Amino acid sequence: MTQRPDDTNPMDPFGMMKGMRDGNMEAWSKMMQQFVNTEAYSQASGAMLDAYLTTSAPFRKLLEQTMTQVLTQFNMPMRSDITTLAERLTNIEMRLDDVDAQLTTISRASSKSQAATSPAPAPQASAKVADVQPTAEAKAMDPVVDTVSETGNTAPPTNKASTSHRSSKTKEK
Repeated sequence: MTQRPDDTNPMDPFGMMKGMRDGNMEAWSKMMQQFVNTEAYSQASGAMLDAYLTTSAPFRKLLEQTMTQVLTQFNMPMRSDITTLAERLTNIEMRLDDVDAQLTTISRASSKSQAATSPAPAPQASAKVADVQPTAEAKAMDPVVDTVSETGNTAPPTNKASTSHRSSKTKEK
């Protein structure tokens, strides 16, 4: 419940002060809005901003050189390094998108040509994991696949096989 200045109690000195404060703030607000919206104010503030930027340019340049030296000494990337890296990653991402689109187009074209040239195979009732043979490329890429296909064992390899596989990879590095 806020009282308006007209409804103030004459015996309440704080109420009269609040009313005077509110009226004063409203008058100053209107005056400052009119002052800020003038052309002279915008020209004066533009001139001060221009002077500030002109004066601060050498300090900014010195700060930038100092930061470059410090970051180089600490082997940390500079802003330009991060920007260059971001541009390169964006370029790689765009290339990957292009490759993905090309592969999708090739895949659709090959599936259409296969569907047109050969009838659809009859689905099998059930396929076991042991019946599925890995391709030669899969065997070449991973010795574990080769071991599974030779033994016919679909269980994961024992710790010895996986340990020897890991140790041979680390020896190559």
